[in-house]
Amino acid sequence: MRSGVESPRLSHLMWMFCLRSLVREYGWLFIRRVAVRHPWRTLMAFRAAGRIDATARGVVEVGGGPSDFRAGEPPSIAGAGFCLKPVDPPCPSGRFNHDCVCLERPAGPDGVTAPVPCRSCAIREIGTRALGAGSAFYVMTSARDILDDVYVPALDARQFPTGLFVLCRYSFIPFAVGLMASGIHARLLPLESGDCRDYRTWLLADRGIKDEQTTFDTAASADVDARLGGAAPVRPLRVVRRGNVLFPAAAPAG
Repeated sequence: MRSGVESPRLSHLMWMFCLRSLVREYGWLFIRRVAVRHPWRTLMAFRAAGRIDATARGVVEVGGGPSDFRAGEPPSIAGAGFCLKPVDPPCPSGRFNHDCVCLERPAGPDGVTAPVPCRSCAIREIGTRALGAGSAFYVMTSARDILDDVYVPALDARQFPTGLFVLCRYSFIPFAVGLMASGIHARLLPLESGDCRDYRTWLLADRGIKDEQTTFDTAASADVDARLGGAAPVRPLRVVRRGNVLFPAAAPAG
């Protein structure tokens, strides 16, 4: 994570975001399921997140950033916001969900046999690279689901020691709090356009109200290529879904 003096404006935005979230389901569930269990680490996570400059260009490293992007058990996790799914023509899996027909039923490396909306879909591209590198992959929807699917498994089962996530910069600071409180070292990469810029827009998207398709930052895309493309390829023959998270499955024996 970038060091430096905490910006009063950024600190204010973070605390306003958190205070607003306390009156919502995600806020009190986070307190009960994460903060109460690890109060000191959560306090340190808030303090460290306040130093993140979410307005600067480029990636942000959380908890020192991942030293590697590991395959095997427990695997790393890559995640991308559902808002990257295509709108016109629409995603065949729907938008506000954790589904991806192309990843759950792979169509081959070149994607020629994939449905037309999927052929240039960033979700498919990132997921294919992540699963091919032996990592889990997760389509991110609501804050509540991220708590259930990422933060709590990291605490309870020591899943996902490292991660790489593509999301809006407005979410960087609160998202970083959850990651650090859960013990996940991660790299956050920004969306380029169509992303949330205020609490009202974020809250609507958190409920699935997001008609605009976001786009992936060019520099962030190059970072994903370097991070996942450089990992030892596992090339799974199939993908298994555990809850809302996709995992690469080893080829059956024989």
